[in-house]
Amino acid sequence: MASLLINGLLAPVLAISAPQSPEAAGESGAEPAQTSPADPDIQPLQKMTGRYYLRGVMETASGLELAEDGSFKWYLIVGALDIFSGGSWSLQDEQVTLIFDPPPEGARYDPVGTVIMSIDGENLVPSSDFGRGIFVKAKPPSDGK
Repeated sequence: MASLLINGLLAPVLAISAPQSPEAAGESGAEPAQTSPADPDIQPLQKMTGRYYLRGVMETASGLELAEDGSFKWYLIVGALDIFSGGSWSLQDEQVTLIFDPPPEGARYDPVGTVIMSIDGENLVPSSDFGRGIFVKAKPPSDGK
């Protein structure tokens, strides 16, 4: 049942490709995110770090936090299904690539694999082939002054 929920609900929320092992993805754990070779300045990387929240998908809550060290945290809540995960991310060619850690043993959901999102201003947009929604970057809290 959980596999059906993941395939039926998660796929439309995020752009998911076939799950990849760290070896297949060329990753060996969380490494610092990389900018495009044409732009060695770290400013684009710093611009992308922060928290994002999914908008435009009814009855679904999802959030993403990109850290400067190349790691990320992510959650998805749909009905009674709650998934909390993380992994490593990179920035290249105006796209953010997320490589999810494998789920813990005994998890009631399938591995997520690799997710690629395009950058739209400060927001992240999953591939249109896989559904609707946009991850909107959260604004920093105001100090009340």
